[in-house]
Amino acid sequence: MIYEYAYLYITPGREKEFEQALLAAAPILESAEGCHSVELHRDVETEGAYLLRVGWATLEDHTEKFFKSEQAPRFAEAIDHFFDREPTLRHFAADPVGAPGTAAGA
Repeated sequence: MIYEYAYLYITPGREKEFEQALLAAAPILESAEGCHSVELHRDVETEGAYLLRVGWATLEDHTEKFFKSEQAPRFAEAIDHFFDREPTLRHFAADPVGAPGTAAGA
């Protein structure tokens, strides 16, 4: 399991509209192969900024399969026009460093 973290910057004044659109489009993303969860969090320090956290079974489910899927363009169409600038996207292991059962925690 991995998590995609996308830091999103929304055009000023469109935050509520974006939130509604993302929540309405979340089922599209959740229906993609390997997608386990979708969460949107407001940045409490930067107005108009959000963290989108998506759980994927594998990195390839997001970086390869999703972008070739029917869901990708539908999800993008629902939210891309709200972006004030290009999102910052990173992927992280689901298990924290040092957790039991991980290489560092074993």
